[in-house]
Amino acid sequence: MLCTRCHEREAMRSPSPEARDRIQRQCGAAWPFPDDICRKCLVGLVKDDPEVRTRLREFQRKLNKKMLADAGEAVRSGVLHVMNWADLVVERWGPK
Repeated sequence: MLCTRCHEREAMRSPSPEARDRIQRQCGAAWPFPDDICRKCLVGLVKDDPEVRTRLREFQRKLNKKMLADAGEAVRSGVLHVMNWADLVVERWGPK
């Protein structure tokens, strides 16, 4: 499918509506990207249109916040796993 803006280049593939809804629910922000647009036009649109740039920054901010919260939980879980392993090592081969 051709870009709906320039009609010259192949448009980027958008995620399915289900995937888009899931992403929007997870991060709590509206999908900022227009459909059926090529990369070059998208870069120009973000560069030239303050409204699109604002929506994109808001989306990125909320998505980053969500990802950092999830990463913190993963790190905490990993540290607890290593500490449990260290306890087992000390019990088995530690000082007696």
